[in-house]
Amino acid sequence: MKSGKEIFKSFFSDETLIEKLDIFYDLHKNAKINLTAIKYYDEFYIKHYLDSLYIFKTNKFSFDTLMDIGSGGGFPGIPIALLYPEKKVYLVESISKKINFLKEAIGVLKIKNVELINDRCENLKGINIDMITARGVASVNKILKWTKNVSRETKYYVLYKGEKVFDEIKEARPLIKKMGLEIKNVRVEEPFKRSYIILYRNIN
Repeated sequence: MKSGKEIFKSFFSDETLIEKLDIFYDLHKNAKINLTAIKYYDEFYIKHYLDSLYIFKTNKFSFDTLMDIGSGGGFPGIPIALLYPEKKVYLVESISKKINFLKEAIGVLKIKNVELINDRCENLKGINIDMITARGVASVNKILKWTKNVSRETKYYVLYKGEKVFDEIKEARPLIKKMGLEIKNVRVEEPFKRSYIILYRNIN
């Protein structure tokens, strides 16, 4: 049986990325605050790292700027920033203790393409953002309401959801339509369980 890290490497084999993710795991393991219930190394690689990046391996996105809402322990924002060092990544987190952890992480990992924002996303406006991500933050409807003033240029919303995905889509459908967005739902069963909702602007 393959380990979690081996499974991850079957999708993403870049050694620099792997080295940075190993360091990020150690930072989590030694953190003074509790950031995740997932503690084991191989489980981390599947349920945090592969979960964060899988959708970028299986779908093509054209973006230069990304904003991760409610970054918490840095998922999916930090793995995305490591995968795409040429992209500008904003990590938005309102809790100062978590921001302090993220600040330490980007320093230790020497990440140059990340900017931290210690605020609530609904307070942000006028930032040019191509893609917005959120994992375990709020319902689809709430995320769209909270971020509607952040950027009018957003081409993609990539939302990491659970089992109630269809209820959330039903609730958010009027707002999705009003914003001129299309819906794509991607379900993964193995090696982890996840529903990804991709909302995108059809510019054709």
